[in-house]
Amino acid sequence: MTEDQIKHMVNRFLAWKLPEEFNPDGGISFKRRFNEHTAHPMKHEPSGTNLLDATQAQAMVRHMLDGLPQG
Repeated sequence: MTEDQIKHMVNRFLAWKLPEEFNPDGGISFKRRFNEHTAHPMKHEPSGTNLLDATQAQAMVRHMLDGLPQG
């Protein structure tokens, strides 16, 4: 896998829109809906993650690729 391919995977991971049923663990709280009792109710629609920055995501991708069987 090339450096450009790894960078592409990292960027795609960080841009991925989290699913509706996103439910963080480890004491992290997330409130999807806000302004419920106003004329402008809204919901947060996060993408990627705020748990990792690009350097950390790249390390994770490299970890996932380490030992990857050749297809």
